[in-house]
Amino acid sequence: MTLARTLPIRIFFVAALLFLSGCATMNLDYEEPTIELVSFKALPANGFEQNFEIGLKLTNPNDFELPFNGISYQLSVAGEALAHGVAANIPTATAYGESRFVVPVSTSLMGGFKVIRALMNSKGQDISYQLKAKLDIDIPFMPKLTVIQDGIIPLGQKPQ
Repeated sequence: MTLARTLPIRIFFVAALLFLSGCATMNLDYEEPTIELVSFKALPANGFEQNFEIGLKLTNPNDFELPFNGISYQLSVAGEALAHGVAANIPTATAYGESRFVVPVSTSLMGGFKVIRALMNSKGQDISYQLKAKLDIDIPFMPKLTVIQDGIIPLGQKPQ
């Protein structure tokens, strides 16, 4: 091969190397957002399925906004999966801001029985819950992000 034929290939590889090294040196000071369960409302039952609405608060600790394509989530109580759901059209979380929204969740009759059994076994003591949310962030090359929030539902008596 002559130099005239290999020169475009060499220029391409040098340009690709410079591009990739530029991407590697970018310092995105990114922190994961947090999500909190802020409300829980029962809706009318539909056959063997119970529907709820849960209010979520998503906090963005970054200096850039986070637009979302959607979210999938699962709510567990006392280690038992209670409800799950998906939603689109999640509001954008502004830079150093919060996004509050309400999403539907549903549970099967059997899932509800498992949680009721766990509540009965807790004998009035506080009970744990876990909200696991998978966020589809609408930023190129940003992977889906799984955020987990653990909390306690206070059922025990308060000391006086």
